[in-house]
Amino acid sequence: MNKADDFILDLVVPIHGNLPLNKFFFESLVENTRNRFRLFVIDNHSPDNSPDYFRQQKGERFEVIVFSNDRNRCYPVSMNQGISATTSPVVGLLNNDIVFGPAWDLPLVSFILKEQGDIVSPIGLEHLPDREMEEFLFYRWRRILKKEFSRDLEQNLRMKIGSMYGDFEQFALWIQNRFSGVAFPGIMGHCHLVSRSFLEMTKGLDPRLQAADWDLYLTAANLVESGKIRTLPQILGDSFVHHFIRATARTKNREPFVCEHPPHIAPEEKWGVQAISRFWPFVEQRPGYKKPFGAKMRKLESKWKAFSSLSNENLIQILSG
Repeated sequence: MNKADDFILDLVVPIHGNLPLNKFFFESLVENTRNRFRLFVIDNHSPDNSPDYFRQQKGERFEVIVFSNDRNRCYPVSMNQGISATTSPVVGLLNNDIVFGPAWDLPLVSFILKEQGDIVSPIGLEHLPDREMEEFLFYRWRRILKKEFSRDLEQNLRMKIGSMYGDFEQFALWIQNRFSGVAFPGIMGHCHLVSRSFLEMTKGLDPRLQAADWDLYLTAANLVESGKIRTLPQILGDSFVHHFIRATARTKNREPFVCEHPPHIAPEEKWGVQAISRFWPFVEQRPGYKKPFGAKMRKLESKWKAFSSLSNENLIQILSG
């Protein structure tokens, strides 16, 4: 067992079954994370062997700690359970339906350790510096996600990634290089790193909000406005992480959440529409937003380009052409 102070990166991931996805997630994490890390797995009453799989994982560059719950806890409660066990200066809040680009952690950890900000995320399908590319990739993936490439669940996941990107590692390096040095306000709910000082200031996540990424961002925006922290949460182009997008939500016979806190509420109920409209960085997600005609036409064009590109698995070639 390594000493806690050997680690600068602690990662927390809640799970509820879906062993094939958990295997893909963990293999990608180990292969592409450069910092030594501890992974805190919050097992929410998995109906399969997922917790045993994680307990069996041993390595010189990482430790895996599994907490097993006797019920399916909601996302913020699960995250707070993991956060309370962490001790490192950088804490990652992860979903298990992601695939990591090479050295994804290096620019994000550096961002926090150099005190450039308190919350930082990688780029991905949902948010890129290039809006046209973002829409193209999102619609290409949405069509591929619906396809069944194999009846073997784990193989099916891997084949989806292959169909989307061709060589995923090569694509991740290409897009990280393309957007190297680019940063913009935002947060990726499936993967963000947070400074310990920020988590101590906020005492973890608000258990009432399943949309914890919205709440974190809006909390940070208010703290920036009041002068308590300097920088809004940022998304860095130097790091790329693929998100399967609702892969866990598609799991059949998912056990309902059992919560012991006040009922879940939407961000609008906590923050109000006016504050969200003022602070939330993604304009199209703000309450009452109406897409202009030109944006609607661009969306249709992006869909057509994405669907017509499906026969070509060399994504770099498509985007470079």
